[in-house]
Order: sequence, then structure tokens, then C-alpha cells
Amino acid sequence: MILQKMFRTMDTQVFGEAYRIIVHSPFYFEGLDIQSNQKKLESHFEAEKNLLLNEPRGHRGMNGCIVGPSAAADYQLLFLHHQQAIDFKYEALLATTGGLLEIGHLQQKNDGQYTVETVHGIWHVKVSVEQQEVTAVKMEVAEGKMLESDSEASYVELPSGHRFYVYPLPTIIESLQLGQLSEIMEWGAVKVKELKSQRKAFDGIILQEQLADHEYRSVTFEQDGYILRSPGIESTIALAVKEQRTIKSLSNQSIFESKIEVQSVPGDRGIFSVEGVPYITGSHEFILDPEDPLPKGFILA
Repeated sequence: MILQKMFRTMDTQVFGEAYRIIVHSPFYFEGLDIQSNQKKLESHFEAEKNLLLNEPRGHRGMNGCIVGPSAAADYQLLFLHHQQAIDFKYEALLATTGGLLEIGHLQQKNDGQYTVETVHGIWHVKVSVEQQEVTAVKMEVAEGKMLESDSEASYVELPSGHRFYVYPLPTIIESLQLGQLSEIMEWGAVKVKELKSQRKAFDGIILQEQLADHEYRSVTFEQDGYILRSPGIESTIALAVKEQRTIKSLSNQSIFESKIEVQSVPGDRGIFSVEGVPYITGSHEFILDPEDPLPKGFILA
């Protein structure tokens, strides 16, 4: 075995979504300009990204983040992702801030306030810690806007620029439950194919089931039909936009029982707060061996 490159990561999950946080790696960036760094990450390091995200070390649901120094915030956060996955997720900010604090890579502050620099700006994150354990991470996000709406679907754009189609439950699906998973996946595959054939731009398709006032269960499909494992913070905000009225709170749960609740920030219409708890699921040292017969890995969709 030849140890050509080694990567040290911390794996976490937030609301059921997996994040692989790279804390030490051969990734090299020349400066602190985040736009340049993210652009370089998108166009280089193909072998390294495949190693970290693809099987047998990763899987289609794995999201990658690289933590680095920042001149404007407590740290800089870059995103690496599968080709048709959503390229920026708020959950990553909760996962990295909580995880870095728990392993001591981020110095704890008395006021619990931290800043994270991303290509979508600098985000403020509030962390609650009890006896050196992170018990909650909270941030505020803007709601976005409705682009189109008719009897079939709503089309919503969020501040990240991501666009989602939101569909009500069709009659062929009784409820968004695991027992209906094959019907749900079949519906998603058909809808993805339909929107692509019509050349409609989207980052996600949300299938929603309304359970009560401001209470939903939903499934979000990415561009290749993959189902997000969490309700999704952006999906939850999109559901709030779809309601087209002022609301105080809205909850959204996945078919895997994880739940996200957004709260309207008092006096600041159009801003929601969201809180979650990141959990560290493992730490790894991954190796790129040039003699590995499967250097690009593989994905079983």
C-alpha cells in the first residue's frame, strides 16, 4: 500500500442528513477569498471529492464541507457535493459549528455567538452549550419569494438562489409514510423526468402533505430524484413561502420522523429562526492509494 494522500474528517448528522466535515486534508487554497476557493473546489480535486463522497467510503447522501481560516468570520466553510445535489445547505452551518466546538477546533465564546463565511455571505450562529456538550445551534434565514403558483404546484425561490417546485399529495399516494415509499419514489422519478423534459430549472421538488395548520410532512427530491434524508431547512422555508400569509411558526417532518420547526422572528417580517442539534457520528482518516482499482469509487442510487 502506498499512502499518497490522507484526509481526516468528522462525520455528523443534523435532522438525519449526513455531513462529512473535512478538518485536515491535502486540499490547498492560495488565499482567503471564499469565492475563488469555492470556484477552485468546484473545478479541481475530482479524485479527492470522489474518494470522500462516493462509495465505499461515502454514499449518495453524503454532503462534504471543508473548514478553513477566514479573515471575516470565525471560520470559512466550503461545500463539496455530488453532481446533482443541492450545493449549499443551511444544516451544514449547524453541523460544523456544533461539531467544531465539541472537538475543540473552535474556541468556545461566553456569548455563544459565532460567524461562518460562505459563498452566500456571513452567517451568525448561536450555540447553547451545557457541560461542554452542544445542546442546540440556532440561526436565522430569510424566507424567499413566490415565483409562480397555480392549482398544480408552487414555484419558490430562496435567498440562496435555489428554486423548488412544491406539489400537494397526489391521489395515487395515500400518505407520506415509509409504507408508501415505492409509490413516492416512482412519483418523484416521473416528476423529475417531466420537469427536465420541459427544460424547467429547479434544485428540488417538494412533495408535501398538510397535517394541520402550519404543520406538514414532506419529501424533497434533488435533481436526480434522490430523496433528502431530512425535512430540509430550505424545504421548510419554501413551505412557509407557499402559504402566502404571515405565520408565526411552521413545522415540517420527514418520512423518517425527523422534524424541523421554523419560527418567525418578532418584528422582522420575512425572517425565520431555526434550531437544531448536530450529532457527531464518527471520525475517520481516509487514504487515497494509487493502487486502488476503484479510485473514483461508485454510487448505488
